[in-house]
Amino acid sequence: KISVVGPSGAGKSTIANFLAADSDRAQFKLASAYVPTVGVRILECERAVGGGPASAVELWDTGGSTDYESCWPAIMKDTAGVILVYNPDNEGHVSESGAWYDYFVKNNELPDEACVVFAFDPNAQRGTRQRTSPKLQHLNVINASLEDGPFLLQQFDRFL
Repeated sequence: KISVVGPSGAGKSTIANFLAADSDRAQFKLASAYVPTVGVRILECERAVGGGPASAVELWDTGGSTDYESCWPAIMKDTAGVILVYNPDNEGHVSESGAWYDYFVKNNELPDEACVVFAFDPNAQRGTRQRTSPKLQHLNVINASLEDGPFLLQQFDRFL
């Protein structure tokens, strides 16, 4: 069970949809219209990691509004890892991302290795270095755009 968390509008659902899709057919693209996630969506996929057999993975795509904060303890129950997503082009996201890390990783006593951060700017040029909250600088922060689909899958498999 992997919880996908971060501020509203960061691209969590876009990333979760892509990671959970059949990678042979998946296209990494934004939805035609932004629809905020209400509470949580659970996506299931299988991933073969490290040459072993395929294992079931649940991606818990969490709504980024604090309106759903009462659901967060249930979302974190039995979570093995956290994918924290924020848009580095949004100053509010950069500053909020540290609070998401504190709540979902530190408060749940997960080791830092159980967290990967996707600094997702859909329109960024490949290789662009993105702004990071000081609280996240010691973590594995992956700069990503819509051009980075295969790279994102590779980083996801590495994380697992």
